[in-house]
Amino acid sequence: MTSIIAPRTVTRRALLGGALGTAALLSLTACGSDGDTAPASAAKTRTVQTAKGPIEVPSSPRRIVSIQPSATATLYDLGIAPIAVYDEGAQYVSPRYLPRWKAADKVGKPGNIDIEKVAALSPDLIVGLDYEWNTNLYGKLTSIAPTVIAGVDTWQQTAHTVADAVDRLDQLAALEKKLADRSAEIKSQYAEVLGKYRWDILQGGFDKGKFWLYGPGCDAGTILAAAGVQFAPSSAAVKGKANLALSYERIDTLADADVIGFYANFDDTPNNEAPALFAQPGFKKLPAAKNDRLVPMPDFLPGGYGDAIALLDEFEDGLKKLGS
Repeated sequence: MTSIIAPRTVTRRALLGGALGTAALLSLTACGSDGDTAPASAAKTRTVQTAKGPIEVPSSPRRIVSIQPSATATLYDLGIAPIAVYDEGAQYVSPRYLPRWKAADKVGKPGNIDIEKVAALSPDLIVGLDYEWNTNLYGKLTSIAPTVIAGVDTWQQTAHTVADAVDRLDQLAALEKKLADRSAEIKSQYAEVLGKYRWDILQGGFDKGKFWLYGPGCDAGTILAAAGVQFAPSSAAVKGKANLALSYERIDTLADADVIGFYANFDDTPNNEAPALFAQPGFKKLPAAKNDRLVPMPDFLPGGYGDAIALLDEFEDGLKKLGS
């Protein structure tokens, strides 16, 4: 095996939430910040702007239910320690979060959030995203605790609303700066390597006999572009956030790329249907495959700043190999 360094919109939020025909994946969390001993005050509230309008939330929430994996990831990024999560599957949880995720209680399997258990946990705040599998529970959730539903236009917007809900916008700003600094650092330090190679980026997807090609407008594409990646014509032609589903008969589309970045498992092996794609004779003949220029990106579908920063780390690992 080579060592690995119709348009639709796919994000980590949607992928883990079931937008591709998989069951709705909701994560339940109760929170107190790591090492935070300040008591909650039920009498004090703040107003947070959400996809459902302004919501009054506790000024110091201590028991947070997160009904979407990317919201949970942002809580982790901000130092929030969940005590219960919705079980989206450990294979989808970053090693950065996995110990805390495993230690947390679970409240249901995909598609079957246990509202009674949520209520029994006595949350003082519920946080989710503006997807149907969240919002179809909105009435029941708001009867339990204040419920903040974040917009999903961008992962940055989602992270901002979640951070605002827990009064951690200062910490979020620090993460935003860290991401910008890492992008500038990589763009400068690896300028020579970046100038030599053009990239296609893809996901194996879930469609038998097809792969999904992404462009510079997708979440990963914007992050990589800021760090100086040059897109090959095939990826550059994919507009907006959507991906382009191509059959294996179109594998030669990828021949224009010097390097292929792909969505990987957290052990860097190809994810979804990518093993079948990589096994195709046509794929093995691609310049990127023959020249050992396949770069795994487990955080290809970023749900928050922690994922985005990790994606840059994975990108840098690929650049190091290309420059060696």
